[in-house]
Amino acid sequence: MPPSSSSSLGMLLLLAAILSAGAADPDILTDFVVPNNADPSGIDGAFFTYKNLVTGNSGDPAKLTVTKATHAEFPALLGQSVSYAALVFGAGTVNPPHIHPRASELLVVVQGPLLVGLVDAARNGTVYTQTLQTGDMFVFPKGMVHFQFNNATDVVARAFSAFGSASPGTISLPAALFATSIDDAILDKSMNTDQTTVDELKQDQAPPSPAPSSSSSAAAAALLPQLCHQNKLEYSPE
Repeated sequence: MPPSSSSSLGMLLLLAAILSAGAADPDILTDFVVPNNADPSGIDGAFFTYKNLVTGNSGDPAKLTVTKATHAEFPALLGQSVSYAALVFGAGTVNPPHIHPRASELLVVVQGPLLVGLVDAARNGTVYTQTLQTGDMFVFPKGMVHFQFNNATDVVARAFSAFGSASPGTISLPAALFATSIDDAILDKSMNTDQTTVDELKQDQAPPSPAPSSSSSAAAAALLPQLCHQNKLEYSPE
């Protein structure tokens, strides 16, 4: 592998490793944690109930829509080392390469198909992909780069993800690299690409959007095998 390709791969995987190192939920000394602003005597079944995971996600057929049930939305999860997310993928939309620094993710598809992928740093950045059908599950180990892509042209895909943390965190690699103030020259050399490509990637990341559009998602998905080829990474679509 050429030096520039090695440094590019190393940059991505080192970023993921640093951000996930040592991250875990702390143990608690009680069965559950009562928020500071709550009266313990007033705790009832409603405290342990969350109703907005699905009802809050109607899904836009042109976008990726994600709703979460972490301790930020559902305080009863604090200290329980578990959380959930509901994902609705409009046709042609992608959940870009990202990591969860504090938790593994177990995803189940409830309306497929859905293409998923995982980068294996221990095997020189090999990309494992799988097309999941309705009812299939896939595990993304903690801190490993992964993505999901609905490559259908007219079908919505839906999935639920369970996490081994009440606050798993999400760090999008495109945003971390191209929506920050890293100098263009550093990105050019690190990604083994040119200024024009860097400018295009930065354009896709600005202004920040909570959900990518169908067109930008398709463009991001199309760039994945191109960047893998430029950096001599294995891309194995099933």
